[in-house]
Amino acid sequence: MKKVIAKEVNPAHVDFSYYFDNDGLKSIGGENCAVYIVPADRRRNSGFNMDEYREIEQLAQAVIDDYEDGWPIEETLKEWAKTADASDTDSIAEFLTITTGEEWAVKSFTGYSQGDYCEVVYCINHYTPEGITEVGNFWLGCGTEFSIDGCYGYYVIDELRWEEGEKLRRYLADCYGCKPDELEIYLYDGEETVTKYKKMD
Repeated sequence: MKKVIAKEVNPAHVDFSYYFDNDGLKSIGGENCAVYIVPADRRRNSGFNMDEYREIEQLAQAVIDDYEDGWPIEETLKEWAKTADASDTDSIAEFLTITTGEEWAVKSFTGYSQGDYCEVVYCINHYTPEGITEVGNFWLGCGTEFSIDGCYGYYVIDELRWEEGEKLRRYLADCYGCKPDELEIYLYDGEETVTKYKKMD
């Protein structure tokens, strides 16, 4: 039986941009069901879908301002506005739940370096907890990439990669669409630099 070859990409060459740039995270749930990744330092880092997220923050702040100024607003938003903070992701998730009719939540992620932190605001009706865990980890670079039969873009979160067992084999096989026993997996194990010399004539 011919084996399907899966090779782990050198970590220095892993590029998660395709995972985010192919628009799948924006279009999966349709309008107002995107994933918003809010970085620890909003001024320095752009995050993901942050232009749209800032618009939502502005709408939320306008409701809070109207409430504080005594203007009439919808009763459900009135209750929300009493304690809301437009700069808080939990408040924004609650605001989106009220205004879209879909349930929203927030999950936070930390990376390997001090300061690597983000919060993901997502619609739970369109994204599973596992899917959001993948999104947050990949955003912080806590994952790896495999090429399978020469095709790149098979991403694996680090927790799964480090197991190096049948779970990883089954995951890659499922991604590629083959049986686990058809896969031959090669894990990245470092690089060597060979110094060559030639005799001068």
